[in-house]
Amino acid sequence: MAPAGARSSRKATGQGGIAQGKWQLLKVIEDIREPLGLKGTSISLLRAMISFLRVDQVDAMRDDGHICFASNASLAKRAHVSIQTVERHIAKLVSLGLLTRRSSGNGKRWARRDRQGSIVLATGLSLLPLAERYPEFLRMAQNHQDHQNELGRLRDMCSAALSNLKAHLMPANWDEGLLSKARNLLRRQPNKQALSDLLVEITVEISKISSAEPDDLRATAPEIEGHKETSKTQYVKEETSFQIEVGQEEMERAYPRLCAELRFAKNQEDCRRLMDDLAGYLNLGNTWFSIKDLGPALSFMILGYLLERTETISNHRGYAFKLSQDLASKSLDWRTLLKKPRSK
Repeated sequence: MAPAGARSSRKATGQGGIAQGKWQLLKVIEDIREPLGLKGTSISLLRAMISFLRVDQVDAMRDDGHICFASNASLAKRAHVSIQTVERHIAKLVSLGLLTRRSSGNGKRWARRDRQGSIVLATGLSLLPLAERYPEFLRMAQNHQDHQNELGRLRDMCSAALSNLKAHLMPANWDEGLLSKARNLLRRQPNKQALSDLLVEITVEISKISSAEPDDLRATAPEIEGHKETSKTQYVKEETSFQIEVGQEEMERAYPRLCAELRFAKNQEDCRRLMDDLAGYLNLGNTWFSIKDLGPALSFMILGYLLERTETISNHRGYAFKLSQDLASKSLDWRTLLKKPRSK
């Protein structure tokens, strides 16, 4: 229950009055903890401060709407840390502009109340910067998520390229230096440049092998369902992946499992959501985003192809990545995906 006088906060913008849900503000700070350089202890302390606010929204129009006047001892107890740790992390939060100090003459935090018990004046730590900078923090969170997605995509590409390289060589011919470097890098949290450099190195090694092999390389490459790819020039008419059209009957015949999953989708948006869920079930990760870039027809076909063969595929993400790469480079014709699995 809110205290007397703490009725619904006045939502406003600008300096006159800012009202934001306090837990919503904490959530966005948690999302950008890494780019801000915050440790978990700082987040725990910030959570403790927010919990001392007796209103639901950070509000500039009232002191009890944005000022935490709890003592360091109270904060330490609620955050389960020492008083010295509280002091250190408060300094960190203030230096980042997430908090401001409103100090009294003696440096103490306190609150003055009226006869009804409502706070009329307080000194302490103001959480107002969280609300004032909320749009900025949202942009940071979105940029950080985009960055993480890009790192995930590069990591998947490196893993698939490494598997491709190893598939072209006998174990005795593997470059142990490159393999060791790749393993160590992929176990950690590498930056974008390190992953890009690794991908270039692996790609160069694959190109060396490709140039040394016969022209008909695909005859010796791993086959999909035992079907060798025909010449790239077999289909003279060029078409983009977004121009591919396949009849409903042919789709249902080739991908009965996927069609059964999507049969009760209410609309296209619901259909896309169900496909995203299935991609998550197959652990396709960021490879699924790359697949969707190929267009709705190919993304449907790749997902259906994987579902029909899910019992025989050990690494769905690597398999999907290889399919999408081959389809994008046109070294694999999309009609191959419509073939039924071989009966056991």
